[in-house]
Amino acid sequence: MQMRNTIFKRDDVDLIITDHSKNADVVCENIKKCKYFNNCYYVKTGGSRDNRTKMQKILDIFLLSFAKKNRFEYYLRDISDKFFDEIMVFNYDMRTYGVFSILSLYNHDIKVSRFEEGVLSYSVEILFTQTRTLIGKLRKIIGKPVIENSFLNFYCFYPQIYKGYLKPVEVPMIQLNSEICVALRKVFELDDKKLSYKYKYIFFTSVYDFEGGKPVGEYELVCKIADIVGKDNLLIKTHPRDTRTLYVDNGFNVDENSSVPWEAIQLSGKFDDKVFMTINSGSVLSGSLMSKNKVKTFYMYKMCDYKGNESCQKNVIDIEALLKNSNMKSIFNNVQVAEKIEDIL
Repeated sequence: MQMRNTIFKRDDVDLIITDHSKNADVVCENIKKCKYFNNCYYVKTGGSRDNRTKMQKILDIFLLSFAKKNRFEYYLRDISDKFFDEIMVFNYDMRTYGVFSILSLYNHDIKVSRFEEGVLSYSVEILFTQTRTLIGKLRKIIGKPVIENSFLNFYCFYPQIYKGYLKPVEVPMIQLNSEICVALRKVFELDDKKLSYKYKYIFFTSVYDFEGGKPVGEYELVCKIADIVGKDNLLIKTHPRDTRTLYVDNGFNVDENSSVPWEAIQLSGKFDDKVFMTINSGSVLSGSLMSKNKVKTFYMYKMCDYKGNESCQKNVIDIEALLKNSNMKSIFNNVQVAEKIEDIL
């Protein structure tokens, strides 16, 4: 929405929202009401992210290389005018190939870009794989546009720290109480009551007690924090993929807005007097980095045992590299890696 309101203010822009996030259908309808985009489409993916068999992968290669249609054409089913100049995606994967394969039939010069609001995801960019390279070679042989030759921009808030293949383009910062913030409140149905956060300490949970390998002991860490600050002063913002009722069952205060992206909440509220805590969530950074409203933030992975969790290990490496980046030191002056629990006081 910020890109639409700034960089692409004079352009025609269509938005596709998939069912990969909770309540995405409601969000889509609310975005339509805001009239930020020329069109907004809600797409049920029908399991497009499911693991494929070897034969299905071979079929994908054949269809994406030679055919006019493929299994991802339903993404564009409701779009009548399929002539676009640029495709912009969060996640670059086989779905991107499928959409590009179809849209490039209408515009051979169509470009492909990424956009990302989470600084910890700037480095998550696997553009070239054996399968994708093979598809590109086959398309080139028969004279079709090749996606590797169509890469263009990487839209982000901090282009100075992006080191990838694409051309970094800066997205203007979001001003607190701006038009975008007002629109976000409408899109995610956030009223004043939902934005009233009385707790001083807010802990953002991760997925590493149930994903990525051996549990890291996040719940045990939260219990220790509660012993120090008191349960009545602590709010738990659970991860969207965490379907457990562990925190509620054990008497913790759990954010009723846990299904709403935290960035939207922070940009719509005031959190200067709060303390954010997490093992390694990127959400605690994203809201602050999108605007000039910074919040005291602690990363607490040193109080967890993440040696048996490969995904968590990689995330820690990314966090430490980011915090050490000379271009970001002034921006991260409110962010610390806690050495002990008492550091949060």
